[in-house]
Amino acid sequence: MAFDYDYTGNPALLDRRKVAFFASRVVSPSVEEQALRWAEACCATERVVISGFQSPLEKSVFELLLQARHPVIWALGRALYHRYPPDVEEALAEQRILIFAVRNARRTGWQTAQTRNYTIASMAEESVYAVNEQGRTSSLGVLYGLEVGTKPVRLISSPASCGSAPAGTN
Repeated sequence: MAFDYDYTGNPALLDRRKVAFFASRVVSPSVEEQALRWAEACCATERVVISGFQSPLEKSVFELLLQARHPVIWALGRALYHRYPPDVEEALAEQRILIFAVRNARRTGWQTAQTRNYTIASMAEESVYAVNEQGRTSSLGVLYGLEVGTKPVRLISSPASCGSAPAGTN
């Protein structure tokens, strides 16, 4: 795979099967629990989880995956950091992580976050969305709609809204 972003870590992770993980900023406890169970189950597979790990739930999944020593690809919507927390440094040293900057920007903004999310989706062979669907539209909903029918896509949503998911996506 051609890869011309700024990056640090193990680029060989790009050659493995990747599953994208996206989560709304605010989710119900039920969605959070389901997503964390999904992440735990992912640790028993060879799939590499790719995400921006930006929302609170994405950060929780990131911590769980790092603690489980599972390989991840962290897509930043900003320039690479100069220093990383100890658990990320350990993953870098053990070649369990690839960190890349989607755009050469100082801070994540709406546009860079969208670019990052679309890049993540395009790199992954499958996607998982943990969303809060309480009548609100979101850019994740748009991305989800674009991906359904093109590859395996799973929607994790609260029990009251599960009926709104297209058939075969849960």
